[in-house]
Amino acid sequence: MEELQKYKAVFDEFDTSGDNKISKGELRDAMAKLGYNPTEQLMEMAMEELDKDNSGFLNFPEFMEFCQMQPPPDAGAGMRQAFEELDTDGSGYIGKDELREIFKRTGQNVSEGMLDKIAVKLGGEDGRISFEEFITLMNNAQ
Repeated sequence: MEELQKYKAVFDEFDTSGDNKISKGELRDAMAKLGYNPTEQLMEMAMEELDKDNSGFLNFPEFMEFCQMQPPPDAGAGMRQAFEELDTDGSGYIGKDELREIFKRTGQNVSEGMLDKIAVKLGGEDGRISFEEFITLMNNAQ
């Protein structure tokens, strides 16, 4: 209950018009206040996915859904940094080309077929590893 009140207080703080909805910019500010650092790509995807009524704004239930998509604040600033170093093209994902480069750096020669299998295994059907998937992989590796 305390966590819900915290999110509602932040939502209300960034609802500058008082109309129970916040814009993408207001959402970014709110997430920063909660300790998150979402990428621009994540913000775009969140607005597309969570703005159910296509109003260009998020209401409180949509805002809560977005918050639940995020890894816990400070879940490892080191993990975020490691992810960003591996995401050399800045896409917000570690793709097949970046995986190939990781294997090369470690002196491992991986065939294209095996690389495809690894990409799908780690990143799902799209073969791209999101930050959330990276966190899960790292937590499972420990």
